[in-house]
Amino acid sequence: MAPTPSRFVRWSIRTTILLLLLLSTNIVVHSSEIGKPHDTVIPLTDENFESHLNDPSNGLWLLKFYAPWCGHCKQLEPKLDQAAPYLSGKMAIGKIDCTASTNKSLCKRFEIRGYPTLKFYRDGDFYDYPGGRTIDAIIDFGEKMSSSAVVLVKSAAEVMDQLVEKNMDGVAFLAYDPAAAAFGKKDDEKEVELDEFIQSTKLTQVFGQVARKMQAQASFGLLSSDIAPAELQTLGLDKLDGAFLVKIEKDILHRPKVYKGDINSLDYLNFVKENNVALVSLLGPHNFRTLTTMGKPLAIGVYDPEGDEAKSKEFEKELKSFALDGPNQMTEKYHFALMDGKKWGKFVSQFSIESDALPDIFILNAEEKTYWQDATITSSSSGGVVSAFFKAMENGEIESRKQSRGRAGGPFGVVIQAFLDNLPYSAIALAGIIFAFFAVFYFSFDDYPDDEPEQMTVAQRKHAEAIAAAEKESSEKKEEIVEGKK
Repeated sequence: MAPTPSRFVRWSIRTTILLLLLLSTNIVVHSSEIGKPHDTVIPLTDENFESHLNDPSNGLWLLKFYAPWCGHCKQLEPKLDQAAPYLSGKMAIGKIDCTASTNKSLCKRFEIRGYPTLKFYRDGDFYDYPGGRTIDAIIDFGEKMSSSAVVLVKSAAEVMDQLVEKNMDGVAFLAYDPAAAAFGKKDDEKEVELDEFIQSTKLTQVFGQVARKMQAQASFGLLSSDIAPAELQTLGLDKLDGAFLVKIEKDILHRPKVYKGDINSLDYLNFVKENNVALVSLLGPHNFRTLTTMGKPLAIGVYDPEGDEAKSKEFEKELKSFALDGPNQMTEKYHFALMDGKKWGKFVSQFSIESDALPDIFILNAEEKTYWQDATITSSSSGGVVSAFFKAMENGEIESRKQSRGRAGGPFGVVIQAFLDNLPYSAIALAGIIFAFFAVFYFSFDDYPDDEPEQMTVAQRKHAEAIAAAEKESSEKKEEIVEGKK
């Protein structure tokens, strides 16, 4: 017979378990407690949303709007769980379940239409999250946003290392005011701090305000008031007199763009928003929405980087040269970008671009779904394809067209294109056919597929959940009847 544990041993075991339970409960309580930095992902609801976001101990929030059945949401969940303790005291992370009845008004307020939707909150404002969704990207974003929006730089090397190289487009905004207080130097036995430096003149104040507003999207550097002239010369800023605000770019440091407006936050903010892109951006999914919603049509040069290398480089050089030195009445109308025509062949085919006839160029007004393109202008055109294209545009020789949805290949191409060309009438006819088809089979089959797709619409999910709930209720009633008979 096995020996019976002593009363002391049993008491010790029970006490240990109780203490562990209390400790774990305490950790959970403290992690979501108002007034202390959070180190776990906090479930937010309509009731606690405002109180948590207005907590001074957690001024910066990353918010995930999600649905429990969403596959991408499930993939993101452990990444946020791992990032939360690392970012404690820097950025809090909250999650809002948009399928819960307690959160309906909250998700409606933010017009959540897809999952997961990520936003961040600071200073009373909400913004779309612009970063990546890896653990490193989330942590980098939290650290950047929890640090000063302005970096003090004392040399050209610091400008490049701390600002330009860390920006995806190689762009940075700089401010210089020789009247600003000398940062780090003692004045009447008092060392000047960065905040005092930023507040010391009207120009540096405006720069600091806009930098905080645009911290997530742009890079801002405040040049030390005693920076050496040789350092300014390296940055291409030596010919500027007195105080200035400029945008610089990695590949064209000798051509800074100087802000010439009034020194106020609103005008300078608009300058930053309009110029927070490279002279010629490399277009892709990460920046397409930004570039096509900046208020100007987008001139897109399409090339094949894996084709004729010399031809592609010459085209890229020609586009950048035109964007930099072309006639102002033309260049001021557009933003410029380059796009890999092979990688994004299906996309560019919507604009009559043939992947075997590159390089080519077109202008896109995404908001109006309109574009301009002329296949007769080729690289053999006099002066080059870019110059010839914009000359034809200026002369009104290229007519605008409505964006198509791409042309399907294969034997069904003609049928599909006919369907697209006859929208919305073709869609109404197809919907009627589909409805009739499913109406026949709906009453003939009782079974639903076992494996639901991870990406379901909200309506589909509600339908499936309602059926599952009804079946569960029916089963429980049957069990109650059986038990009653017994």
